[in-house]
Amino acid sequence: MQLSVRRFIADSGERFAVLVDHTGMPLFYPNLFVTAKLRNASLAFNTIAQAFTALKVVLAWERYFALDIESRFKRSELLEAHEIHALRDFMQVPLGVDHDAKSKVSPLRATPKVVSTESQYNRMTIAAGYLEFLAERLHPAGATKLKAIASMTSQIKANRPKVKDKGATDREDKHLEEALLDSLEEVLRPGSPDNPVDDFGLQVRNGLMFMILRLTGIRRGELLNLKIEDFNFAKNTMKIVRRPDSRGDVRVFQPVAKTRQRTFPLHASVMDKIFDYVKDIRSKIPGAQRHGYLFVTHKICQTRGMPLSYSAFGKFFGTLSKCAGGIEGVHAHALRHHWNYIFSKSMDAQGVSPEREIKIRTNLMGWSPTSKTAETYNQRHIKEAAGVAMTAIQTRILERVK
Repeated sequence: MQLSVRRFIADSGERFAVLVDHTGMPLFYPNLFVTAKLRNASLAFNTIAQAFTALKVVLAWERYFALDIESRFKRSELLEAHEIHALRDFMQVPLGVDHDAKSKVSPLRATPKVVSTESQYNRMTIAAGYLEFLAERLHPAGATKLKAIASMTSQIKANRPKVKDKGATDREDKHLEEALLDSLEEVLRPGSPDNPVDDFGLQVRNGLMFMILRLTGIRRGELLNLKIEDFNFAKNTMKIVRRPDSRGDVRVFQPVAKTRQRTFPLHASVMDKIFDYVKDIRSKIPGAQRHGYLFVTHKICQTRGMPLSYSAFGKFFGTLSKCAGGIEGVHAHALRHHWNYIFSKSMDAQGVSPEREIKIRTNLMGWSPTSKTAETYNQRHIKEAAGVAMTAIQTRILERVK
């Protein structure tokens, strides 16, 4: 059975998603679960859309093993250990794989495709929540009901893979080399013979997006959410504004600012480039005057002039990665990591204390004052300092041996 997620925007601007079958009929329990447990918890729309993907895999697993979970739960039959193990293994398979084909001949040496550990972990988490939700409503009432359901849920969660704690590891190991970024900026320079696009206006837009990401360390969602009104050309400042469920944004997958609102300065030369883009290029694109979002689609198509989408932005960075010779890690978030690395270097050079550095970084990145994220970004330059100290000790010892 083919399942799909229908996405739409209400008149209020609020984003909705519904899981439907091949006839377009919404599936009752999956949608009820998402509404009651996820939407009412005020989770972001994109998070809810990802949850629907996990639910599609759960339902595919149910079909594959010819299970009728609803009937099972009504008979007080919860999942057994071997079924939970099967669910765990099934959650590793990409959704695009033909789950309904139970036997296919494949090359002996072929390596089966699997999703990332993080994706499997998230899928299993949603599966545990959904099956618990379903059992609580269908399992007959009894003294042992809640205890049995809790046991099943904990077993499912216990089968989630171990996920590396990104917060506690070296985020700044992902920083890019300055020489690489300089070369990419040169490639993106409007008029450069090596620029991957021919249209001059598009060259200006792409170069500007890359420059802002590199100079400020903001997220891609924050970049795509920028409006012209967020720039104060008299004071040379840029404001990051939260606009969830904006009625003026036609994008179903609306880019939003995940962090706190904040204002920070931009160099006068960058502000001049933004002003020139708005005045000389953006103003001439049909449809761009209907909204205030800074970056728009330039291509002559149905969405011309509309705010730039996540997918279009992703294509831009895909092209950029090719310009970098296929070097891995050239993506928008890598520029955020890199900005934090450069920030650490700058704070060290100025002799700023670690405590003061954390406060400044937290403010610039828009994190909550109680967030520990800023501390994790100190690891890279601390490691480098430790490496320098270790090398100095070794050199001193070896010189004495001589």
